[in-house]
Amino acid sequence: MLLCLCFKRKPEELKIKPKLPSDNVGTPKNLTLYIHALSAPSRAVWMTAKAADIPVQIRHIDLFKGEHKTPEFAKINPDTTIPTMVDGNYSLWESRPIMTYMVQRYGKNPKLYPKDLQDRALVDRLLHYDLGSVYKSVSEYMYPQLFQGKPPDIEKENGMKKTFDYLNRQLDGQRHMAGDEMTLADISMATNIALLELRNYNLDQWPLLSAWYQRMKLLPYWNECNKGLYDWKSPIMKDSLE
Repeated sequence: MLLCLCFKRKPEELKIKPKLPSDNVGTPKNLTLYIHALSAPSRAVWMTAKAADIPVQIRHIDLFKGEHKTPEFAKINPDTTIPTMVDGNYSLWESRPIMTYMVQRYGKNPKLYPKDLQDRALVDRLLHYDLGSVYKSVSEYMYPQLFQGKPPDIEKENGMKKTFDYLNRQLDGQRHMAGDEMTLADISMATNIALLELRNYNLDQWPLLSAWYQRMKLLPYWNECNKGLYDWKSPIMKDSLE
């Protein structure tokens, strides 16, 4: 049998583009996170880097001064959103994809985002729930109070309470959202719920959720990554926070 190989170019002219490894590839050289200290998604990606022992450069972007709208930043992220990650010549935005990317490529704690397909699917489900329910309900309840000086909205609070009912049930018999080990779902949810501390909102009616949140706050990097939240004082909220 005669086997014929046909090339449009000479074989020596062909270049093979290296495939980006999906597994851990060691220590990043220039991994940068652009964040805003008040932003829950920003705090989540920073906490992920700490939890996975990934060295990163932190660049603070002041959203209130419009620093995310500059032409320089738009070259990195044309959607001009925070957080944004830059890894060499590759940029990525939206917190949950950033978190999963960093852990898969550089992370030293595989429990954060398990390799087992079913375990990972559970974490993915919870991350989706976090985006569609936890982040949504907490921000809808808190943002009008923080940025518009509006009183608490009972309807929005009731929606948030239903979310907390679900999380409290999810924690029944386990220490964390996906089992006894902390995952990315815990980190993302905890940074969202932390926003309620600006209103001194009490979680005691959800005892399992409250105990879980207190455990998350004991993480050695919690205070560093959430310092911007605790330091931030809205002029609108000043009286209620003193």
